Amino acid sequence: MKIVHTLIALALVVAAGSWAYYTNVASGKPAMDMSARVTGAGSAFPVTLATVEQGPVRGTVVYTGSVAAYNEEDVYARVTGRIVELSVYPGDAVKAGQVVARLDDLELSSRVVEAEAATASAHANRAQMDADLAATRFGITQTEKELATAEAEAGYQQSVATRDERLLSKGAVSQQEADNSRAMAVAAQARVAAARARVEQARALVTSAQRKLDAADAIVAQGQAQAKTAQVVRDYVNIRTTIAGNVVKRLVAPGVLVQPGTPVLKIVQVDKVRLQANVGERDLAGIRVGSPVIVTLAGNGTEPVTAQVTSVFPFVDPGARTAVVEAVVGNAKRRLLPGQYVQMQFVTGEQRNALSVPREAVARSGESASVWVVADDRVERRQVTTGLESQDRVEIVAGLDAGERVVRRGKESLYAGALVADASGAVTPAAGQPAPVSPSSHAGHGGPAAGTTVAQASPSAATLRIALASKAIKLASGRGTVRVEVKDPAGQPVADAKVEVGAGMTGMSAPKVVARPTRDPGAYDANVNFGMAGAWTLDVTATPAQGAPTSAKFQIEAK
Repeated sequence: MKIVHTLIALALVVAAGSWAYYTNVASGKPAMDMSARVTGAGSAFPVTLATVEQGPVRGTVVYTGSVAAYNEEDVYARVTGRIVELSVYPGDAVKAGQVVARLDDLELSSRVVEAEAATASAHANRAQMDADLAATRFGITQTEKELATAEAEAGYQQSVATRDERLLSKGAVSQQEADNSRAMAVAAQARVAAARARVEQARALVTSAQRKLDAADAIVAQGQAQAKTAQVVRDYVNIRTTIAGNVVKRLVAPGVLVQPGTPVLKIVQVDKVRLQANVGERDLAGIRVGSPVIVTLAGNGTEPVTAQVTSVFPFVDPGARTAVVEAVVGNAKRRLLPGQYVQMQFVTGEQRNALSVPREAVARSGESASVWVVADDRVERRQVTTGLESQDRVEIVAGLDAGERVVRRGKESLYAGALVADASGAVTPAAGQPAPVSPSSHAGHGGPAAGTTVAQASPSAATLRIALASKAIKLASGRGTVRVEVKDPAGQPVADAKVEVGAGMTGMSAPKVVARPTRDPGAYDANVNFGMAGAWTLDVTATPAQGAPTSAKFQIEAK
């Protein structure tokens, strides 16, 4: 039996070899290329083509940002007290220095009265010291007069004693008379010394009185300062704002006993607002102060706001690998409110004369990029060097020439040498003739419309509006569901779009997955493989049933 099975197997091998020889050699047909892949019933892959264009290119990146108040203030109580009046409500406009709340002031008013009474007492004491100083100064005058009189009397007695001494020597007076005159002179000198001592004493009293007056002046100044402090502290019962703005929140209710440092109200200044986005570090090099930025309110049909970058924070978050980029804009009409989400499209650079292709024509693998180039209806993969990128165009620095045709859509199953056909009914232009041009979603964003070889153009050339409904992703086994909302230029949901979502980090990329429509019109869910927690960049492309695709980037946190 084993021999029979072996003979049957050999017969099958011989038959297969004979058939291969007949079909590939004896029949005259070329041998099959084993590297080729069969496309199905048709021999050509259906694709959409685009032409490599030369012209101005503007590089842009889109991030989801938020609106922050230009300035905000928590109004605090500075003294202990019970709130007896809270006169403003959320939404009310306030001026700088305006009284917005009042505390009871019974205790503080009593302190003011006490301080004023102490000041009055200090003034009275100071007046007494001033009177004492005046009295001691008058005493100096009197003692100085007494000294002068004593000195005159002493001089006279000394002259009399001198005269009697002279007469005594001549025998004109007696010895007793001369001794009396001498004694009178000595007594007069003693009275002079006593008068001088009284003068010095009076002067010492003046110095002491002056010091007491100075001390009284200091007490008066201290009392006045204490009275002024008491008045200032009493005025703290009137709680005031320091900035002009709008009340957004009451933090306490009337009747509550508050302590110093207790926040009472929150005030924000929104006549100007700060638009902030966390920008990935790989895009920071192209964004500088003064760079243009186009701001669109997420899920809002209002016209975009054109602004300029006013600040690039000089710090990169080591976890998310992002830095805050800010644009301060006027907000007189209150279109932008703190806390709102916005889409911020930053201009990273411009080239006046550059080659570019539609964004979806470029395939990326890590740091390398390639496109499928069409020649004689067959394709070849070509490595290219890219430059500036916008939502729908990519600058080609090297690898392509102007006028070459590339595969825009339908490249997923292509291989080198595959035969392709324009599935949209495109008509290949004759030599020297321009290709038909369809309206493209990148019009008005730094370049001309894409040269897609499509015979029938969409009736609307406006860009779809893509918004990210998910704020943060809670990972489950490394995967998470992302919800994307797609609307037309009028703000109406687009339920028939093809939405593709890809997630990547700095220095890496991942293939896109197709999002599935949900029960909510215009909402699509994509089950994305994030792999790990951290900050991810979502690359979303939405393609309507008729019209050009629209792309957007978002920052999202996976936890």
